[in-house]
Parts: sequence; structure tokens; C-alpha cells
Amino acid sequence: MSHATVSRWLDGSLLPTVDQTKALADSLGITGQARADLLQVAEWVNPNRGTRGLFGISDRAADALMAEHRATTIVEWSPLRIPDLLQTDAYARRITDETSGVTSKAERQKALFEDTRKKYEVFLGLPALTWRVGGANVMTQQVERLIDTLDRQSAVVRLVLDGSDWHDGQLGAFVLYDCEGDDGAVLIQHLGAATLLTDRALVRRYRRVHAELERLALTPEETRQRLDALLRELSTTLS
Repeated sequence: MSHATVSRWLDGSLLPTVDQTKALADSLGITGQARADLLQVAEWVNPNRGTRGLFGISDRAADALMAEHRATTIVEWSPLRIPDLLQTDAYARRITDETSGVTSKAERQKALFEDTRKKYEVFLGLPALTWRVGGANVMTQQVERLIDTLDRQSAVVRLVLDGSDWHDGQLGAFVLYDCEGDDGAVLIQHLGAATLLTDRALVRRYRRVHAELERLALTPEETRQRLDALLRELSTTLS
């Protein structure tokens, strides 16, 4: 890459592509978490995401990625689909419009599970398993990924069955970030956008939803049994 290109990156008149960012990281010897963080930013470069901030990333997206990076504990409630941080590439391709989005998820997953200081707790709604995204083959791989995740000390997956009384989690999915030195944050994702909540009172409300989900959810062992049964069912479909 030329000095002129790098100069335009620095003055903000040109945004580096993902491949250019990878090449730059390789040439500078940037590895591990620092490389993953850099690629996360590159993946989010998109002038249609809202206000352009650092390297073209929207301010809201940058805040969400920073919260994910800084969090010591991540609690996610996903009632309708497999969360980004647990998706296989095949599953992600079925629900992501751009290939770059698939790459971004893979890099975020790698960064999450390489950081043994983080704890990741997922509450999964039953429709996330019964809606066969991509067919039986894709879902078989995805369920196997969930079972593998249960074997990680830093991650917990718990299934929330249908038929319980009303709880505020039924209003929609969210991600709760606990970070050292502040009151935490909550991410709510929309189609093509995201909202990061940092108001103390709102974060406390989502903590109460988390407590309710803990009460309603199956244990990790019970969840594994359900996943094993689903895997056998999917295997029958494929045979």
C-alpha cells in the first residue's frame, strides 16, 4: 500500500477495507486481542450505519463494540435466534446480508473465547431452536456448536421454554454488559441499527429481567439434554 493511501486513511478521506486492515496488521506484527479489536472496527466500517466516527464506524456501533470488549460478564437473552457470538458460519450466512458481517462475528467469537477473564451467559428461547434456519444440516452444526459451548468454563447456555407466565424479557432480546468501573450497559439491536442504554435506572430494570430469566431457565444440564434430543431428531431427518 502506498504512502498516499495511508495518508488518506489518517485524514479520514478514505476508509481502509477489511483486507487492507488485515494486511496492515500483518505487516506491523499486530496479533492476538489487538488484531481482533482492529478487525472488529474494520468490519463495522459502513457509511450507512449512522454518524461517522472513528474510521467511519458509527458512534453507537463503536460504543457497543467497546462495551463488548471491556465487559467482564456478558448476559444475553435471545428468544428467537442463535446469538451472534454462538453462530456457526453457515447459520450466520443465512441471516446476514453481507459476507463481511459473517467475518465480523467470527472475529468477535474468537476474541470472546480467547479472553478467559470474561464470562458469557446466554438465555435461549425455544423458537431459536425450532425455527430451522438453513435446514436440518445447518441446524445440526449449530446445535453441535451450542453443545460444545456448554463444555467451556467461561460460557453458560440455558434454555427458556415456552408457556411461562409473562415476564419483561418477552418484550425482546438484549445484551447486558457488566464492566469494571461503571454501572454497565444494555444493547438492544434493531434491523440495521442498535441502541446502547447506559442509564442506571434502565440497566437496573434489565438486571431484574436477568434475575427472572435465571428463575425460569432450565439448568445447563437440562439444557444439554434438550440439545442432545434435538441433535438426535435432526440426525433422523438427515438419514
